[in-house]
Amino acid sequence: MSDTDNLDLLLAEIDLLKAELHLQCLEVPRALQQSLDIAYTHDSIALDGGTLNLAETDMVIRNGLMLPGKPMADNLTALNHYQAIQSIREQAAEQNLLSMEALQILHGMLCRGLQNQTGGAYRNQDVNLLNDHAAPQADRIPQLLAEHLHWLNLEGPFLHPLLFAAEAHLRFLSLQPFQHNNGLCARLLMNLILLAEGFPLLNIMSQQTTRSRYIAAFTDAHAGAPLKWPLFIAEQAQLDYQQLLNQLQ
Repeated sequence: MSDTDNLDLLLAEIDLLKAELHLQCLEVPRALQQSLDIAYTHDSIALDGGTLNLAETDMVIRNGLMLPGKPMADNLTALNHYQAIQSIREQAAEQNLLSMEALQILHGMLCRGLQNQTGGAYRNQDVNLLNDHAAPQADRIPQLLAEHLHWLNLEGPFLHPLLFAAEAHLRFLSLQPFQHNNGLCARLLMNLILLAEGFPLLNIMSQQTTRSRYIAAFTDAHAGAPLKWPLFIAEQAQLDYQQLLNQLQ
């Protein structure tokens, strides 16, 4: 079966899961939603090299504790990310177009209280992408980000919501507009789009096999195999949404 056929099949399965989830429960119970948000916070930070495990992330968020022996940045990032999830839920309900200002505000939330990190400020240094290739030069960031957002706002509504979200995620990762927390911001952007379209939050697990596939899909997308990225994202969505449905039944 071709990548195109596999992707079409996955999207159909995801649409069915979305419908089943809505029939099962119009709103995820609050306690379960908090646990899912904490797990998403842990996995997203761990994908980028964070040191907190799930139990530690849970303790920081539920109790507001700064864990001794752990980097202060990891403690604060967990709190900030959890709050950013609540923010994108509010933004999703407003159904606004994607904007540079909204992304800068979101990034600012992730950097709150962190030393040597300027929230919402575009990077002024050259960095590498996940595939170790050079990201676009820093002085091109404002123009390129504006072009990406224009394309996403213009073409995104004509795509399947998962493809729209995956493309936004990929374009943000490929640009690395900020000095820090680009991966966290990219995944929050993906979920902002999914939430606005009535899909649940999508968590990409942080275990090594999944992280390796995440990087491989990104690398393939930049090496002439563009369907590998949406295929990976769709596979993660199918697994995540099926697990959520099982928890609700």
